[in-house]
Amino acid sequence: MTRHSRHSSTVRSMPRALVLGRQFPGDTEASVQAALDELENLLAQLEIRVVATLIQRHRSTDATIGEGKLAELAARVAEVRGDSQEEELLLVVDDALSPVQLRALEDALAGVEVIDRASVILRIFERHARTRVARLEVEIAALTHALPRVREDRSLGGREGGGGGRGERGHSNVTLKKQELRERIAGLRREVAGLRAAEETQRARRKDLPRAALVGYTNAGKSSLMRALTGSEVLVEDRLFATLDTTVRALSPETAPRILVSDTVGFIRELPHELVASFHATLAEARDAGLLLVVVDASDPQWRTHLAVTREALATIGAAAVPSLVLFNKMDRVDAATRAALAEELPDALQICAYAPADVARLRTALIEAFDASQVDDVLEVPFTEGHLLGEIRAHARVLAEEYTELGALLRVRALPAALERWRGLLSTVRPITSPAELLAVVRRHGLELQVEVADFDRAGLDFLVVHARDEAGTPWIVRTPRRPEVTASTYVEARVLRLVRPRLPVAAPDWRVHAPDVIAYPRISGTPAVTVTPEGPRWNILDPAAPSEAFLESFARTLAALQSIAPEAASRAGVPTTTIAEVRAALSRSMNATREALQPSEAVWERWQRWLADDSMWPQHLALVHGDLHPGHMLLGTDGRVVGILDWTEARVTDPSVDLAMFYGCFGRPALERLVERFARAGGATWPRLTDHAAERWAAFPVLVAEWALRTDNAAVLEHARGQLAAVTAETAT
Repeated sequence: MTRHSRHSSTVRSMPRALVLGRQFPGDTEASVQAALDELENLLAQLEIRVVATLIQRHRSTDATIGEGKLAELAARVAEVRGDSQEEELLLVVDDALSPVQLRALEDALAGVEVIDRASVILRIFERHARTRVARLEVEIAALTHALPRVREDRSLGGREGGGGGRGERGHSNVTLKKQELRERIAGLRREVAGLRAAEETQRARRKDLPRAALVGYTNAGKSSLMRALTGSEVLVEDRLFATLDTTVRALSPETAPRILVSDTVGFIRELPHELVASFHATLAEARDAGLLLVVVDASDPQWRTHLAVTREALATIGAAAVPSLVLFNKMDRVDAATRAALAEELPDALQICAYAPADVARLRTALIEAFDASQVDDVLEVPFTEGHLLGEIRAHARVLAEEYTELGALLRVRALPAALERWRGLLSTVRPITSPAELLAVVRRHGLELQVEVADFDRAGLDFLVVHARDEAGTPWIVRTPRRPEVTASTYVEARVLRLVRPRLPVAAPDWRVHAPDVIAYPRISGTPAVTVTPEGPRWNILDPAAPSEAFLESFARTLAALQSIAPEAASRAGVPTTTIAEVRAALSRSMNATREALQPSEAVWERWQRWLADDSMWPQHLALVHGDLHPGHMLLGTDGRVVGILDWTEARVTDPSVDLAMFYGCFGRPALERLVERFARAGGATWPRLTDHAAERWAAFPVLVAEWALRTDNAAVLEHARGQLAAVTAETAT
């Protein structure tokens, strides 16, 4: 198939190009044409005029360019060239060419320069790079791309140079050229590292502030949105890769704390991996952001492909788990029917136009709300001697209340957990609490007056010491303090989870009224724990574990279905950790290897674990929000056996949806799980064919996770418990 260019044939000053498109099985005519149109747009930015296009249709995934197609290309080149032998003519292949393929084309088309899609993109980057860092990064990428192709450059001649005893003639020109390129690349990388050091320092200073990064396919309108959100005079041009450098500005009007917005380099189909590697530091703004604003050109028929390319590129740079919000931009260019279709396909996306003030205001509000959900309240005591830190806190946090004591300022603030962690480390105000009276004194500083019900701590939990207390009205309260410093960080995740799930569950979840590094306090939820830990061992309440009631199963299934109905994207935006299925499997494999010596599993158990990890049919294809530690001690029951409340959300995350079901299997057995899954599906929960088998295998691997925690915390008693669980798994495996 031959297609003549739509450009005017009267233009002779521009180099001309013959384009070779490639259609593989699964590629549609529309997708191939869209790719060719995009390539023609890229070439136009290099002032190269496309004069003809050929398409090679492959019957398999084999990318070889056969003799027949080479002959056809040679004939077409002769036809296009005609009498204009003096004009520059290129063959541009809309694909990545290996050095061997490049040589074959050059041999068949003597005198015609052959370049591939990657080379076109690299040349555009070379033209658009403005800063010293961008120019160096592009040169590194170009040289890295050229390095494996040096051996195919016959202009370098044969051998020359010294060395080479025992009859050797010395190093070849090819070897010397490659060595020269490697040395040049190494030198450029050293220079970039030096220049990037200052940027890394600036990025470190910004880590305590909420940060959003605009990402998306090139020319989707990121820079226009950047200008609209921040009021900055950033470059806005209707061309591909107009932005190569990261620009960071504050959201305008400014908020407290300030929200920073960064505009990053755009992505494109088959972006050369050399560029991705070279621009790794630039793209770190996306990886380190608290929220990704994924900009999509709603008027482009290929927007789904562009979105997929963007998400794939984000995964490549390690940003797949960063919370994201899709923005359909350029909505002024689409009709009402398209708007409705977009809303139905991606209901959580925002439909905006960067030039519509009302749309920009909606986006600004969404940004503020997203970051507010990821922030937490805390109380900081800042001595008068730390005046510089007081100014920093006021700049990077929202001060909710402020009063002064003899020693300094007592601030109630709202900020990102990472910022609070750093400030607390500088202030060194977190000390272990050793008695209930001391704990209630800390609560009193937060304006809550409580009286102890029991004179000693409830020490049943592994992570917290708990005090049972009452307020002046007689309302019972739970007050807890971390057993270990590392537990504090997890409480900030739990706080975000609780804000997300409390309005969406049919049962109660803790309503934290006080949350600080050393204390958490909330009104006690009514209900009885399904299990109570006593000195004699666990005691079941209301519930018979051998025959769980219909009321219990139905209410529990409804609760799980409601929890998993929360969209993973919404949970990620709220700051809930996300772990993909691939990451789960890899982490479990690492945990098994790390605990193998301590647990000493039998060969049969070890092989069982490995089969489960490798069996794709077992594993789900979707993610879900899970509680993560839903054992009976965290379930509160009514007198009729129904679940009325769920406690301790520390381990909640978006991950494998079987996690809570596996815990249920371990507590109640397979028949009860099968009954639960039936009710879970009826309540709207998402299932898959081997869900029950998968949950059973996950429970069989549970001793690994318990042992890993025991080794990390040096808890010998818990390690013995893990070995006891493993003994049961060993016996089950042997039967």
